[in-house]
Amino acid sequence: MARAAALIVNDGQIALIERRGSQRGALYYLFPGGQVEDSEPPDAAAVREVEEELGLRVAVDRLVARGAYKGGVQYYFTAHILFTAHILGGRFGAGRGPEMVGPNAPDAGTYAAVWMPIGDLPRLPVYPPEVAALVARAVDEGWPHKAVAVDNDG
Repeated sequence: MARAAALIVNDGQIALIERRGSQRGALYYLFPGGQVEDSEPPDAAAVREVEEELGLRVAVDRLVARGAYKGGVQYYFTAHILFTAHILGGRFGAGRGPEMVGPNAPDAGTYAAVWMPIGDLPRLPVYPPEVAALVARAVDEGWPHKAVAVDNDG
């Protein structure tokens, strides 16, 4: 199983999915993304998942991290929406994917699209934390030139 996610930065903030009341505890955050479908390239999966979860159409720039995820691989792509041609349309928070609007059991918790200041990443439960740290470092150092390996199988 592979999972692809997007790191969407806008004006010092990053787009995340806020999860409440799930098996991980009361509150945590994830980067928008999900399972790569059969025969689907990971970058296309990231674009599809962002539209499903956030309501935005984006174009991914490049792969910045790759790591283990529940016995599979997880890919992280940058997708900037800073008033450039990278934003293709949509409205933030209007995601229509099943996890956003579907009939979930009460113990599955809730999902909500949020913008989080990048400076808040180190002090909040953002998973995987290794990718949150990569995003926080990118503010000062820029994105890595090559995709980095992250250990996020925890």
